[in-house]
Amino acid sequence: MPEEIEAKVKIADPEAFRRLLAACGAAGGGTVLEVNRIFDSADGGLRKSGAAVRVREERPAAGGEARRTILAYKGPKQPGRFKRRAELQTAVADGDAILLILRALGYVETFHFEKRRTTWRLGPCEVVLDELPHLGWFAEVEGPTEDAVQQALADLGMADEPVLAQSYMRLLADDLAARGLDATRAVFAGNCTK
Repeated sequence: MPEEIEAKVKIADPEAFRRLLAACGAAGGGTVLEVNRIFDSADGGLRKSGAAVRVREERPAAGGEARRTILAYKGPKQPGRFKRRAELQTAVADGDAILLILRALGYVETFHFEKRRTTWRLGPCEVVLDELPHLGWFAEVEGPTEDAVQQALADLGMADEPVLAQSYMRLLADDLAARGLDATRAVFAGNCTK
């Protein structure tokens, strides 16, 4: 099964990070607004096993119709310095239909959040800058091997930065809990700056 290998780092200055990517020769820089919906069985079996099913809709950051919808399965996290887990994903032609199919199969939407994502290519790695409501800015480096991810972090001057193991869903749920709000079936949307 294909694997996701990534490192997530909190970013204090997104503009400095953009300049650093340009200086490193990273290609790309396109921005989308993502709507992420997390689904689970009614008994929470996926969450309990450490797995997840996600439906992600990407829209142009400037507004407009959805550009694409992606269905993903993410397996339990594996041990290691970076987040490593099985990942299967595919684009789907009809985002509304896939939501109806999941619900018809008994899955329920347990979490919903938005983020703004800008994506670059640096060597064999994908580097993204994410902005999340209430949490701020994060960089993710995803690559084919841990060595490739480590090299990209080094190229970006981030080799010694703390790597976060938590998913965005976990970080957002923890933020809700810290504010005394119920994180079950939460919607975490809006408030991304331009």
